[in-house]
Amino acid sequence: MYRVLPKYIQVLFKRLKGYFFGNFYRLAKVAVQKIAVERCEGCDGSVAWMNGSTIRNKEAYPFWQWHKPAKWVYRYELQNVVLDSYRMVFFKNNQPISGCNHFINNALLNSLTLQTDPLLSYQNEAVVFSCHDHWENNYYHWMVHAIPAYYAAMHLGIAGKYLIPEPLLSWQRRSLELLGFDFTQGLPVEKKQYYVLPCVHYIELATGEADFVISQLSVHAYALIINNSERLQHTYQSYEKIYISRLHKSNRALKNEHELVSLLKQRGYFILDPEEFTLDEQIHFFQNAKIVVALLGAGLANIGFCKPDTIIYEIIPSHHENPCFLVMAKQGKLRYWADRFETGVDPKYFDHLSVWSKPLDASRVLNRLDELEPLIK
Repeated sequence: MYRVLPKYIQVLFKRLKGYFFGNFYRLAKVAVQKIAVERCEGCDGSVAWMNGSTIRNKEAYPFWQWHKPAKWVYRYELQNVVLDSYRMVFFKNNQPISGCNHFINNALLNSLTLQTDPLLSYQNEAVVFSCHDHWENNYYHWMVHAIPAYYAAMHLGIAGKYLIPEPLLSWQRRSLELLGFDFTQGLPVEKKQYYVLPCVHYIELATGEADFVISQLSVHAYALIINNSERLQHTYQSYEKIYISRLHKSNRALKNEHELVSLLKQRGYFILDPEEFTLDEQIHFFQNAKIVVALLGAGLANIGFCKPDTIIYEIIPSHHENPCFLVMAKQGKLRYWADRFETGVDPKYFDHLSVWSKPLDASRVLNRLDELEPLIK
């Protein structure tokens, strides 16, 4: 005879079910439509551009074996959902939808609950586009995720409004202006608010689904920004050799970066702190650079504005071997090289934001530049 399980057993079973299967909707299942936006080309770590040029210590290059296959990027239509703007996660029938933010794992997704006070409404908007992730104030996330997604949405031929962060930082606003964005079509979303949306089109570019493959939509978006900025006929100074400084950054801080900066100044490098310049100035600097040197960091997203054949030399920390800028370089037909440097960060306590505990061997950087600089075109 069937017997009802004790209450605590039912709760335990529900929790286990949620852990293994998820107390959430899966994006592809709940979407009204799933439409391909772009087929992105695959990418690998090959450096064929060197064409046999002599280069020493090739084993320091961290991406020899790295590769990603081609993939499709999609647009999903969701109906009658609520947006958690802090995490940029959508809810359907009070349950979160997986796949809208790939930085949030299932365990965290299971822990999310929908707050209904306050609950703001864009109920009167027929179609809304979601084009940025929850790290929109990070320069890399904005330029590599949001800008291509806004560009794609603006060229779908579908009338609608666009969610935009509130408040917009100056460089965010300027990037949208250069993209040709109509701010009368923007719907501001504030952090830690919840918004009712009758129909939202979520574009996967917005959360980094194309980070490690080559997106032509991204290429077209950067080209449009460059073109619209250059039309203003700026009279900014130009520099052939640029080093992107992180002297004022706490994430992945390098204690002896000042030593590297001093040595690079002696070699004629312009030391660029991106935050000290407008977006138009940065576009100009990178459009006219012939070699860019940098520690891994968000400022390298500016290589999207470099001309083909620009040399990119990236200093990779051992505790964060991320090929995202290799992909950007290949996407823009730039000539990329990277060297891995031991940071001394304990792998047992991995955190990609950790400060370097070992100093950088600046002489290794200079030796590599002795090989790369003669290849400048």
